[in-house]
Formats: sequence, structure tokens, C-alpha cells
Amino acid sequence: MEYQPGDLVSTPNGNGYVNEVIENQVIVDLIDGDDRREVFDITQIALLEE
Repeated sequence: MEYQPGDLVSTPNGNGYVNEVIENQVIVDLIDGDDRREVFDITQIALLEE
């Protein structure tokens, strides 16, 4: 799956928007609860419908 900056995704730590994709790692700005940025392996996230 190709993720693009701005895509809404589900992660193990909540939902968020893709900030940047670097090889097999995705930086996600989480929006559930505290606003924070985390890095996930591409296999840990799933695209959500907006």
C-alpha cells in the first residue's frame, strides 16, 4: 500500500494523519487524545475512509 502525506490512518495507538513516509516507516500525527507524532512500520497501519 502506498501512503501519501495527509492520508487518514489507523495505528495501534489511535487514528492520525500521515506526515511523512520514509521507506518502510511512516510518521503519523496522532489525533486521538494527546496530539503527538509517532513512527510506525508500514505493516502496523491501515488506511481509513474520510
